[in-house]
Amino acid sequence: MKLSYGPMRPPSFYLSWVLALTLGALIADLVLSDSITQVFKENHSIEGMSAILLLVAAGMWFGFGAHRRQPRDWHIPVILILMALRELDFDKAFTTEGILQLRLYSGAAPLWEKAIGAFFVLLILICGLRLAWFNLPRWFRGLRRGDPTSWLVGASSVLLIVAKSLDGIDRKLAPFGISFSRDFVTQSGRFEELMEMVMAILLIQAVIYYARPVRDLGAQRSGQADRGKFSARRITRSTAALVGSAPDSASPTGTQLASSASSPATGKPSR
Repeated sequence: MKLSYGPMRPPSFYLSWVLALTLGALIADLVLSDSITQVFKENHSIEGMSAILLLVAAGMWFGFGAHRRQPRDWHIPVILILMALRELDFDKAFTTEGILQLRLYSGAAPLWEKAIGAFFVLLILICGLRLAWFNLPRWFRGLRRGDPTSWLVGASSVLLIVAKSLDGIDRKLAPFGISFSRDFVTQSGRFEELMEMVMAILLIQAVIYYARPVRDLGAQRSGQADRGKFSARRITRSTAALVGSAPDSASPTGTQLASSASSPATGKPSR
C-alpha cells in the first residue's frame, strides 16, 4: 500500500481543537456535577482529559509519521501510554498493591501479580534509560537552538515535577513535622490535576512540532515526484508532436523536398 503524504496544518490548528475539546469536557462536567469538588475527582473531566490527551499524543506520534523520523524512539509513545494508564490508576486496578509499591514484591501477593508488576517495572526502566541515552542529549541541543519541541518538553517536564511534588504533600512532609491547612491541601490537589492536564496539552504540541519535518519532507518528495512525472509527460508529448510534424519522405511533399535537397558532394540539386 502506497502511503500518501501531505503538509500538516499549523500547530495552532491542532492546539485550538485540543483546547476546544478540553473546554467542552469541562463545561459538560460542570453542568452535570453537583459541586466544583466533583470536577477534580477521579473519573471526571480534568483527570480523564489528562489521560485522553496523553493517549491522543501517542496516537499522533504514529498518525503523523513521527516514528519514521527516528524508529529507535519507540519508547516515547510507550511512555505516553504508560503515563495515561497511570492517570487512570491502572497501576493499582489489577493487583493487590500498586505495581510501583515495594509491598507487592515483598509481601504475600500472588506470583502472577508479582510477574505482571515486574514486567511493567522493567518496561519503565528500559524506556527511562533509552530516553536518557538517546533523547536527553538531543533535548539539550534543541534547547540551545530554540527548538519548539525541546522547549515544550521542558515545560511539560517542569509541570510534571511540580505536580508530583504537590501530590500528597501533607503526607510527604508529615514525618518532618510540617502540616498544612485543609484548604491548602485541597487547593494544591486541584492545582496538581490542572498542571497534569496542561502538561498533556504541551506534549501533544511537542509531538506535532516533532512530526512536522517528517511530513513536510514527505510532501516535498511527493511534490518533486509529481513534478518529475508531469515534466516527463510534457517532454513525451512535445517529442511526439515534433515527430508528427516532421515531413514524411513517403508523402508527395516529402519526396519533393527530398528531391530538391542539394547534393552534399556537388552542391547541386540532385536529379
